[in-house]
Amino acid sequence: MKQLIKNEIKDILRFWLDKGVEGFRVDAPMLFFEDEELRDNRPMTGDVTAFSNIFSQFERCFHHPDTYRYLNELNVFLRDYDRTSGKSTRTPLIGETYGDIQTVIKYFGTRRFPAFHLPLNYLMTDNMTTYLNSRELHDFLHTWLNQVPKGVASSWALGNYDQGRISYRLNAEYNYILLALVTMLPGACQVYYGEELNMGRNNLVREKDPFNRVFHRTPMQWDDSRNAGFSTGDKTWLPVHPNYWNTNVQSQEPDQNSNLNYFKDLMAIRRTQTMKYGDLKFHVMSDWVLAFSRTFKQTMLHYFNEFGTGNSTHR
Repeated sequence: MKQLIKNEIKDILRFWLDKGVEGFRVDAPMLFFEDEELRDNRPMTGDVTAFSNIFSQFERCFHHPDTYRYLNELNVFLRDYDRTSGKSTRTPLIGETYGDIQTVIKYFGTRRFPAFHLPLNYLMTDNMTTYLNSRELHDFLHTWLNQVPKGVASSWALGNYDQGRISYRLNAEYNYILLALVTMLPGACQVYYGEELNMGRNNLVREKDPFNRVFHRTPMQWDDSRNAGFSTGDKTWLPVHPNYWNTNVQSQEPDQNSNLNYFKDLMAIRRTQTMKYGDLKFHVMSDWVLAFSRTFKQTMLHYFNEFGTGNSTHR
């Protein structure tokens, strides 16, 4: 990456920092750099036309070593800005990352050369159906938490703007179960907008997208007014989901049993001392039931996650 481009990016960051922006999320950093010698860029294994491999199909332009050095440069830039401007908190640098556990963890950088403050962990998103088996999920969570560097925060996500919400990929009932999972694990949770309402995929979208992503990017549903309260314009770029009249923030707020209030309850639990500082212990009860406890001082919270309805013996 040429220095002129790097300087321009810093100027853009400074522009928004001066306006009071509190953090930055970096998209697709694994594609920042190309091979300077322009050597043959051989396809990697797998179906290079599949969405899951679209970014990893060429070996010389994915997770390039210069990526981590450049992210450290951005990290230092933000740190220096915070110091000179007298900010009392750090400006977070968050990044989209894909790969196995070891690859994602590299995006934290090192203690001497930090990169992202928070690499977004989409491993559960990529393997959602696999991790419905509690033993598989336990092994993943245990491996991640044992390998993540000390002193940094983990992150957890399920639905996202590329692969859709939980209710689309599984069903509406799993939305309850899995939202509780990502909000009760230690670290940062990522909830894709609309999951707190159990919004679905909008099949009325006619916008062309080779990867079928725009179905999950339609307007947030705030109320039952025109354009679901998202816009006062004549129409929105992508159409509002037809269920907006009864699946919206305004209609769910008075209903104590709604998806929205369930999510608010989860957020209230998440703000407790036990969720912030408590120890974590897993209990695999069967192939379909994973439990864990969070303990802090004299308080213990238990979480039971049942993924299946088949016959199982719990011991």
